[in-house]
Amino acid sequence: MNPEDRRKQKRVQAPKGTLAGWKGAGQSAVSRVRNIGLGGTYLITPTPAATGSSVELTLSLPIGEVRARAIVRRSTPGKGMGVQFVQMRPEDRAKLNQFLSRATEIRSDITPVAASQQQVEKLNQPASVDELFEQELIQLAELARKGTYYQLLGVTHDSPSGEIKRKYYALAKKFHPDLHMDKIGVAKYLKELMEKITGAYQTLSDEQKKNAYDQKLLTTGALNLERSKTQSQETVEECAARAQECLRARNFAGSITWLRKCVILMPNSSKHHATLARSLATVLGYRDEAMFHFKKAIELNPLNTEAYFYFGEFYEASKLPWRAQPLYAKILEINPEHAKAREKLLQAN
Repeated sequence: MNPEDRRKQKRVQAPKGTLAGWKGAGQSAVSRVRNIGLGGTYLITPTPAATGSSVELTLSLPIGEVRARAIVRRSTPGKGMGVQFVQMRPEDRAKLNQFLSRATEIRSDITPVAASQQQVEKLNQPASVDELFEQELIQLAELARKGTYYQLLGVTHDSPSGEIKRKYYALAKKFHPDLHMDKIGVAKYLKELMEKITGAYQTLSDEQKKNAYDQKLLTTGALNLERSKTQSQETVEECAARAQECLRARNFAGSITWLRKCVILMPNSSKHHATLARSLATVLGYRDEAMFHFKKAIELNPLNTEAYFYFGEFYEASKLPWRAQPLYAKILEINPEHAKAREKLLQAN
């Protein structure tokens, strides 16, 4: 069997950050590429196309984009899908062959034992900042395709113009392509996302354009959904305000009551879980519940530095400083300028 046949049968692990845009079966998405070969690839996606579906792919590899038509051969909801390439231009196949040749040469220099050790080490490592950024990019790209402008910017129908502007600039500061010129593999998706974010801001910040957009949403019932979310948001804001009043008065029992309501109304809010956990941590009998909400806050938003910091303080208060230090170190991975986390680590040393 010649080398090309072996590469066709055996896939190699894709470099970290490799993404693929795909569309078919009535949907489109951007997904992470787990492995790839001349015959096909495996994409990580929670909503894969059904087995037998035809999809169009654009793979962003280090040597450039590769386009192909493919058939879904294996689909696992919540995990991903394996696809087989059925049509590819000669120039795209040449690029893919070149990429696989280089990858095979690199892998041949690694002994089976070393490769096994590397896999174990990788499994034991926490997600890197780049991986977290990539996950957030994929989630936002998905929201940009399927959600409304309100959802994309994280605002409601009744949000003031100042809030809309603030949310837009926060997203632009994080995802503008000019700030990530080293991330060649995701450059295309950053550009597309930035265009969507800018379009959303320009529409919602202009009264005439916003009215026209709302009329469009009315035809699908999406505007009524947005308004119902606004009413729920107001209720959450009221509970959060009551909780802050209790916290200022050091009435932790009261703050726990109101923050529990916030979590019920917005179960996917990392901020509310973290704040509730901080209040629960002040009461000895609620230690286990506090740990649950700290972990939930971080699970919902792995970039929530406040959740890591509060969790670290909780461990310190529980006389478990060795558990706090990795949390402070994680904060500095996300935000190297975080002075309080740096101070905590210096005190530990």
